[in-house]
Amino acid sequence: MQAIDKWQNGETMNWLERTQFTCGLLLGVATVAGCQMRGDVRPLSSELPPPPNFAGTMPQECRATEARFALGKPIDASTLEEMRLRAGARSARSVRPTDPPPRDVDATRLNVDIEASGRIVGARCG
Repeated sequence: MQAIDKWQNGETMNWLERTQFTCGLLLGVATVAGCQMRGDVRPLSSELPPPPNFAGTMPQECRATEARFALGKPIDASTLEEMRLRAGARSARSVRPTDPPPRDVDATRLNVDIEASGRIVGARCG
């Protein structure tokens, strides 16, 4: 109260009094301003907005030409995954010349042709 009296009478205040006065004044203004704030106003309604889509969309196509960077490299899990990602394929598998032809065809799957030594010789979708 002494700081307010000094301020009203035009007297000078020392550093501590000025600091206390300023902090008290700011606290009071912040309190009043906080009580006046209105949040996001929402109309009363039974309609709900559609839920957000957090999951990424699944690939719709396979682009085998994007996976041909690995031709001539030895096959391993990380190379196969990188080929799948670059091709935009949903899945990928390695196919050896001795493997029987696949019974299921999936346009979003990358087939990586490898020779007997394990070197990548081709990439195709299906």
